[in-house]
Amino acid sequence: MKRELRRLTAWALAIVSAVSMSNPVLADQSDFDYITEHVDLAVEQSLNIARPADDVTVTTANYYITGTSDPQYPLYLDGMEVLTRGKFGSFGVYVPLEYGENFFTFTNGEQNSSVLITREDPKQTTAAPAQITSISSMFPTTDTADFYGNKAELYCIAPSGASVVATVKSRSVELKQTNPTAVPGIAAAFRGEYHMPDADGTVSLGPVTYTMTYYGNTVTAQSAGELITVGEGNDLVVQCTQVSAGIFREPGGPYIATAKLGAVDRVVASKGNHYQLSMGGWISKGNVDILFGKPHYYNSVASVAFTQQDESEIYSLIGTANAFVQSWESDGTLYVNLFNTNGFDRIDVSQSSLFESAAVTQNEGGSTTIKFKLKPQAVLWGHTVKYDNGVIEIICKYPPQLTGNPDLPLEGITVALDAGHGIDDPGALGVAKSYGPTEAQINRATALAVKKKLEAMGATVSLLDELEHGNSFNNRMQPALDLQADFFISLHCNSTVENYNGTAANGAEVYYYETGSKQFAKDMVDSLAQNTGRRNRGNLFYEFRVILNSLAPSVLVEMGYMSNPADYDDLCSKEGIYNTAVAVSDAIINHLTPI
Repeated sequence: MKRELRRLTAWALAIVSAVSMSNPVLADQSDFDYITEHVDLAVEQSLNIARPADDVTVTTANYYITGTSDPQYPLYLDGMEVLTRGKFGSFGVYVPLEYGENFFTFTNGEQNSSVLITREDPKQTTAAPAQITSISSMFPTTDTADFYGNKAELYCIAPSGASVVATVKSRSVELKQTNPTAVPGIAAAFRGEYHMPDADGTVSLGPVTYTMTYYGNTVTAQSAGELITVGEGNDLVVQCTQVSAGIFREPGGPYIATAKLGAVDRVVASKGNHYQLSMGGWISKGNVDILFGKPHYYNSVASVAFTQQDESEIYSLIGTANAFVQSWESDGTLYVNLFNTNGFDRIDVSQSSLFESAAVTQNEGGSTTIKFKLKPQAVLWGHTVKYDNGVIEIICKYPPQLTGNPDLPLEGITVALDAGHGIDDPGALGVAKSYGPTEAQINRATALAVKKKLEAMGATVSLLDELEHGNSFNNRMQPALDLQADFFISLHCNSTVENYNGTAANGAEVYYYETGSKQFAKDMVDSLAQNTGRRNRGNLFYEFRVILNSLAPSVLVEMGYMSNPADYDDLCSKEGIYNTAVAVSDAIINHLTPI
């Protein structure tokens, strides 16, 4: 009976959503007004050519002209009606270009506006290369360590023809220009080798000082990061500084694991901007801190404790170090591989609501693997790992449930909403450019509407945007983990490169990374397409940092295209934002409704 009630709840809400898609005002005026009362995303409804902002010279065979117009009147380009417009009059036209001058005149009611686009032949273009007079891109850009006896490559960008010397402590290295035949004054790479000295432990050598002499002028600058040497016989130990950071099979290659905030491991090799860890994978140097002194990285577990909460059960491994962990779910089993860990051979799951057994295996190489076997009919909603001074918590989350109450079906459900980009990062600009809202403004207005809709259905919602938590990745993502949110949704808008025909790309797509998020991504994109009428571009796998979350279904939603006039105007409209809010709530309901 309870299962059937949940199905009826989802079915009833789907009917409301279908009505709201065709005319949200008729569906529920008070609900519509409440959810969209904050929306003020005006697109200027007069004739403006937004791109290019002025006459421009290009070398491409086509150009995407965009702008705004008055939707009450037809828009013409050189006498031909422009049909690729949004409901507020935003437009985009992909025009062919002849060599030489190309004049384009737009007419909209009594308004006229023209632009000149000159196409040059790149083979005949002889523009002088840009000249520079400063030093930039100095190694290291972040604190970087290497071992005694290795050669660190010192690097910077300076004017071609300059003389550049790098100084570490009191030792100087003359750098050589990698392309000595480059035109004098243009940006050129300068490189040199520095032999890492011995030291008692891990010791900072400070930033690298670069001194450039060019045409009698001397310029000195320092690297943003410090160079650190690791003495003979010492370990280089690093700690993850990010809520989630990808571990690569090879530098810049596919992910093989996700490092969590506080994880510690020993470095065995350094290459470019990455360290290879003893666990086998590579991590970006920008995602870790170097630990000085004699830090513990090998974890000896003294005891294991079990704690049960309303939303999860936690296995706490009380040991000596925050060892890196790799975890995954497969065929009813949760696998947890703890690197550089020993000291225990069993875990008691007799009080578990999820698992019927837990097998502990000591592996060659010093790692330990735990295999948690799920009970029949038990559902593991998600899992994660948390560190606290040598205590490793394995958090296993229970599945949330619909209440069965049609008025408050999401009561007890916690949702974390991320409004993509922010105050200092506008994200993509739309076809209206400065004559209309940015992606960040659309994302926040939509997130607030989604928050209102979900809260009206009983959910607890945390808005993880820059205004609420600051602009750092950790500040925006940590609250979702602290809350043990049941869903994580990051809202964005898509775009295309500017020399592409922006009218050709449209619709919504939803990204996931964890296997447990794949079905929710499909539920979300299906609901968006149904409720907004935008094209369904599918659920897609990608390694976006914000969705490296195995604790709950986590998705990055590309709601529509800023570069498409129809999508853009709908994304800015109260109706479009309302329908998106309904789509998100429907997706959550559908995902929680048993098949």
